[in-house]
Amino acid sequence: MKRIVLAVCLIGWATTSVAGWVCECVGEPVPLCQGPTWEKAGWGPYQFPRAFVLEDGHVVCSVHVSRDAITNYADPYRWFETRDGGETWREVAPEVADRCGVCLANGDVVSFPLENSSVLTGYTFTGFEKRLPDGKWRAPAEGKRFPVPDGARGDLFGSVAYAYLAERLPEEFRSASWLVRRLRAGASRAEDERAAVDWPMLTRVVHAHNGFSNPVLKAICPKGDAKLGPDGAIWVSCFSGEGHIDPETRQYSPYYAAELFRSEDGGRTFTRRSHMGYPADGRAYPYASGGFSDNDFEFLPDGSMIWFMRSNWYGTTGEEQSPMYVTRSTDMGRTWTMPERFSDLGTFPRVIRLKNGALAVMYGRPGLFVRVSEDGCGRQWSEPLELLTAGDRSSLANRPKANPSFHDWDGECGNGAFVPVSEDTALAIYGDFYWPDAQGVKRKTILARKIRIRPVVGTVTPSR
Repeated sequence: MKRIVLAVCLIGWATTSVAGWVCECVGEPVPLCQGPTWEKAGWGPYQFPRAFVLEDGHVVCSVHVSRDAITNYADPYRWFETRDGGETWREVAPEVADRCGVCLANGDVVSFPLENSSVLTGYTFTGFEKRLPDGKWRAPAEGKRFPVPDGARGDLFGSVAYAYLAERLPEEFRSASWLVRRLRAGASRAEDERAAVDWPMLTRVVHAHNGFSNPVLKAICPKGDAKLGPDGAIWVSCFSGEGHIDPETRQYSPYYAAELFRSEDGGRTFTRRSHMGYPADGRAYPYASGGFSDNDFEFLPDGSMIWFMRSNWYGTTGEEQSPMYVTRSTDMGRTWTMPERFSDLGTFPRVIRLKNGALAVMYGRPGLFVRVSEDGCGRQWSEPLELLTAGDRSSLANRPKANPSFHDWDGECGNGAFVPVSEDTALAIYGDFYWPDAQGVKRKTILARKIRIRPVVGTVTPSR
């Protein structure tokens, strides 16, 4: 059993309080489902689990079974549930998705499903050669013609991401809205709605090859987990990009930017509360970065907020491992501290609070780790509890390669889920490309691992 004991120093009079935390893995990983082998499927299928705690306390989890592409985000998922805290799992009908989301005070449950990107048929495009010094290229589009892009960046796969200030696009693309799935109190099936989103300097991105061949408009749906804040509002995170128009400078930035939105009317409208652009400087913030993309946040008992952000993006940098950053706010997300490096890696941070007060974050790629806040407010953190090693796992493959790629080496996804299941226990749900089936064949597998975080309570008498 892996275990980390954290000590907390309390200053003041002797008191009975939390003197530390014990963070440990409980039992062995439990498979939710298995797919093809890594050698056959490659990257994409049987990855990206998303977990939800339902109103009756049991946990359901969706598993992405399609290729990893912006045109496949909303493809059908497989769904699984556990009613015993992760000990056993069974597949359930996809209609369970109706019950997954934020439960509001009126009994409604709302969620924000991923959306597929749109193939742009019947539109024409204007190239950068029309970007003349007179500035007229900034004029809004007319009809079905896209204007000169505000900026662009290429990737390692031959695609170019053209960024446009949305107010310059054809009329049908100028405003922002998200798909909302609402299960009304007492209803048996959810209904789909569109939420209007107030997104200053909204940037839309078109992916294309060989100039403007096969253009696809990327969806702007939130990819983060929605949470109910202490103010009663729905909060949800997402990110701009690839590349965006900075709302302060109004200039094109080639990086992703993390965004936080909130809704005071039960998810019918959203306004942006926070924008965090990537301040590339070649030192604390390397130039070879994707910017701040996948991110997660949590509300803390002292009234502050904490926000974790990924920065690696292989497609544009060739870097699979880049720093993960953390920032804090003491005014409900209106202003934030300058992001600080939290870890040398961290692709998909997921941060939670347990009912016993523990604050924990899970992140990975390479490897998978959990850290616990020693002070409960995110200023001091434990050493990582290792769920998967960051070392070379390629020898575990069915047919190990002499010269492995990064994903052969890592042998896991890194995009996991992390949810509370009891007062002191959470489930870490993640992908392992090398988990054996009953015949010993290593398959892409989604695993669930119990993580217990218990306070050490006692009388602490600090020296003065």
